Amino acid sequence: MKENFLKGRLFAFLGLALLLVIPLPMGSYEQDILIMVLFYAFASTAWNIICGFVGTLSLGHAVYLGIGGYISTLLLLNLQLSPWVGMFVGAAITSVIGILIGFPCFRLKGPYFTLASIALGNIVLIWVQNNEYLFGIDIKGAMGLLLPQTGNQAVAFEFAGKLPYYYIMLVFLLVVILVSRLISRNRLGYYLVAIRSDPDAAESLGIPLVRYKLIAMAISTFFISFAGTFYAQYYRYIGPDRVFGNDLSVQIALIALIGGQGTILGPLFGAILLVPLSSFLSEYFGGTLPGLHLFIYGVVMMLVVFYMPNGIHDYVMRFFRWAEGAFWKRLPVSKAAAGKAES
Repeated sequence: MKENFLKGRLFAFLGLALLLVIPLPMGSYEQDILIMVLFYAFASTAWNIICGFVGTLSLGHAVYLGIGGYISTLLLLNLQLSPWVGMFVGAAITSVIGILIGFPCFRLKGPYFTLASIALGNIVLIWVQNNEYLFGIDIKGAMGLLLPQTGNQAVAFEFAGKLPYYYIMLVFLLVVILVSRLISRNRLGYYLVAIRSDPDAAESLGIPLVRYKLIAMAISTFFISFAGTFYAQYYRYIGPDRVFGNDLSVQIALIALIGGQGTILGPLFGAILLVPLSSFLSEYFGGTLPGLHLFIYGVVMMLVVFYMPNGIHDYVMRFFRWAEGAFWKRLPVSKAAAGKAES
């Protein structure tokens, strides 16, 4: 048992080491793709905390990403508050908004919750596009907010190269994965899985459904708002079309669904598959025939859904276990060490 534990930790350490060094020899374009892989993995993991563990389907979750990004950006532009501080302020406010919106929405069942999430995204998008001010604060409407270039200043969340953004996003991702793992092994996680499996049975056992859904919603929206701040700082711009549109919400959900809804590492696996695939198809087939890259992208997703309805997580983990077993079998071990391990 202890030996298997150490072996698993060794492979986890090797995986982390690979994530740390993989962007170093790459160019700017490849680093950008890696950053987007981590970005979508992070956002999808945050989405997965509520939609994966509970089993709901939100197609408007990018709203909370956008709210967090707008709040931190407005605090920077109007109060010169560091984005690092504004990020946490935005996360706290976004979490409260998530609870207020979730309270009535979680009383909806089946597809009605999904429809409500889509409606929420469209309402916020249209409102921001058609209004220049919010509580007297200039939000620029459809134009969006442009962040000034301040140079290479870590305090201002602005860097000359892309490597710092990669490592920041990697830390974000590791934190949200750790939180997801802690939830899954906590009473909260057990209750959420019970709610997903059979809401009526869970309620009959005394589990307050709405309360625990709201707790998961608060955690999910808190973290996904970080992605909004990162997006604004990375691109030095944030606009309603980019962060409140249906495209971003659907992509976040698809990555988690393809990777494995309700699993810890599924969103990461989904992002590793879909984000580079989308970039590759767009670059090499986007100019050949308009829409061809989207068609190929859709076909790939259909094949995954058809042959792997629960996502690619189980297949990837099965491959890792096989690779781990093959590695240890080929590793030369002395007879004394082998006898000690057996005893």
